[in-house]
Amino acid sequence: MPVLRKDRLGLYLRATVNELDLAEYVRRTRANRTDEDSEQFYIMHLGATRLVKLALEARPGFDVPTLTYRRDSRIARPVLQIVSGMGMIEHGRRVAQTAMAGTGEIEHVGSKEFMITLPAKLFDDQYYERSIAEHYTSAHTRMVEEALHGEAFSSAREEVDRLLDELVYPFKTHFIGYGGDPLLDEYFYALAFQRVALEDGYDTFNYAVEFGGVSFQKFILAITFLQSLSLRHERFAEALCAKDSKVRIENVLTISADPAAFVDTIREALSHFGAQLEEFGGITTEDAETIFRVLSVGRENTALLDRPGCSLPPLIRTSEGGVIRCQTGSLNRPVLFLLDSLRFHFPTDYDRNQARREQSMQAAMRRVLDELGQDFTYLENVKLRLGGRLITDVDLVAIDGASGQMILVQLKHQDPFGMDIATRESRSRRLKQQSQAWLTATSQWMAEVGDRGLRSAFRLEKTVPDPTIYRMIVARHFSYPLRGLPDQQDVAFGNWLQFYNAVELVRIRNEGTSLARVFDTLQASQEPGGRQEHHNEPPSEWVIDDLKFTIRQAS
Repeated sequence: MPVLRKDRLGLYLRATVNELDLAEYVRRTRANRTDEDSEQFYIMHLGATRLVKLALEARPGFDVPTLTYRRDSRIARPVLQIVSGMGMIEHGRRVAQTAMAGTGEIEHVGSKEFMITLPAKLFDDQYYERSIAEHYTSAHTRMVEEALHGEAFSSAREEVDRLLDELVYPFKTHFIGYGGDPLLDEYFYALAFQRVALEDGYDTFNYAVEFGGVSFQKFILAITFLQSLSLRHERFAEALCAKDSKVRIENVLTISADPAAFVDTIREALSHFGAQLEEFGGITTEDAETIFRVLSVGRENTALLDRPGCSLPPLIRTSEGGVIRCQTGSLNRPVLFLLDSLRFHFPTDYDRNQARREQSMQAAMRRVLDELGQDFTYLENVKLRLGGRLITDVDLVAIDGASGQMILVQLKHQDPFGMDIATRESRSRRLKQQSQAWLTATSQWMAEVGDRGLRSAFRLEKTVPDPTIYRMIVARHFSYPLRGLPDQQDVAFGNWLQFYNAVELVRIRNEGTSLARVFDTLQASQEPGGRQEHHNEPPSEWVIDDLKFTIRQAS
């Protein structure tokens, strides 16, 4: 865009991040949030991500490292107009991706006009998976809230409030300055730790695996530290606004930092918080520089912001001497950004480490089943052959020797897709294709080898009764595309939380803690109330200059 190419100071970039952080703060702290609030923030998030990318690509550099920006309507208004327009275009791209994936139709009805028709019924295929996730998230959040607001923490909360008020001060009249205190560091890190632990992708890799020579554990620690800084900074900003009426929240939410100093801050913080953890092994300046590069976007890696709906980075490098700390990026899906960035920067490491994730899921599945208190036997990575030819394998076999019940498990190791529709569709197709191939192969194998071949392959003792075979597909993050597979009585599927929840229900109900009960419970949880629908979409029309697209739902 010409306006971005002419922006020698990076003012539009800085103003965009400020406006986005303000919108995110207002949306999150508003008592009575509405669907309209969420929709407006959604459009703004899409547009701001696009503008950050284009602003960094428009110029080789800015005349200053970064700006300290006081909100001015003469700048904020045109920035918001541009961001909204870009957000509408990005939303159009997402709707088009949905239509191209088979959900509706898109027609070119004019030179720059599009008509998108959604089907009469829009099914919410993620409903049950999302409901279980929300249940466990709410339970965890409630437990943390009750602990933090209990009597045991009352004195600490009072001391935190006192320090926030005491240490904060106005900087150059309209901006913010504050001191530090170890109690604040520990308090807000603990808050961030609880939040990050609930993020999609938090446990994608074993903590010991490395990317660019830096362990995944250190990247997660860094994400947690950056979020703790954002939480603490937000509370300082609120304290300053309460203390000094001349300071407005929109001028102090987004701040800048010196990259070299910030790398040192990351190294020192991770040295402190990591020392309490096993296998941390210390952190060097080179490690901290790698972490800083991965958790930030600069001109050399704007490709990370290509996809509509991608996560924003916690840090935006405007120059070699300036970085903007993006509150929205730190507080909204930072782990998804981390995974995207690790894949971008270290593709070979990423592929190699992906191959190792099966072992972690196998171990986790065994731990969960062992909670039932029965003496199950397990086999891993069993090769199934016909006529000496390998046709498939079974990632995990759980055997109840007393009853002869067996579950053959196919594990699917996925990365979460966040808001990325194109990635969701491609991964859904791959999951369905691979799962169907596994079911076909195992059905063929069981039909041809007979009881003797089955007992040999799974090393069943003679004392084990005639086996009853169940097959189960457990995907790490999502399994709903498997609803399209032909129904088979001996097949159940679910994501990890659905499997965990099924085992928990069997354990709590204590109605016979057999493998068959786990299978039946998981199968029943796939769609207990039938297929759910989204609410009908009202017709909407989006116009940006001479570009127009209309969305309607078939009757």
